[in-house]
Amino acid sequence: MSGGETAGRVKTAAVAAALDPYRLLLAEDSKDFTVALLALAKANAEGTGAFNQASPQDAAALQSLAHWRRDAQHALKRVRAVASRAPGRSLAEKWLRALIAALDLQRQGLSLIDPKLAADAGRLARKRIAESQRLESRLDRVLA
Repeated sequence: MSGGETAGRVKTAAVAAALDPYRLLLAEDSKDFTVALLALAKANAEGTGAFNQASPQDAAALQSLAHWRRDAQHALKRVRAVASRAPGRSLAEKWLRALIAALDLQRQGLSLIDPKLAADAGRLARKRIAESQRLESRLDRVLA
């Protein structure tokens, strides 16, 4: 292995090391949000709350979403602390920015009273989540 290859792996390792503490957290956050959304959907289907009024399930979903976003933001700060030319850094930033944008849209979708606007925000959030998943897959290949 040449010196350049070794240096590239070390720099790539820096990006991976910055992300390592957050990979499991972000996956758990995603699961927690999914569970909270399922509970919200069940409550809405059962009609246990007043129309367009916040429920405990709404609060739980928004709380889990805020936690997920906070962890993604912390991961982004860690990645930005890595050398700017480190292989994978730019892609890691794109991935995390796309994820944060998707989470912001999801929060809007849960917070809006107008069902059409909420549905539009949800649709955009799904597109951004798909984009973030594609970017994460690309990043995984770069860091491998």
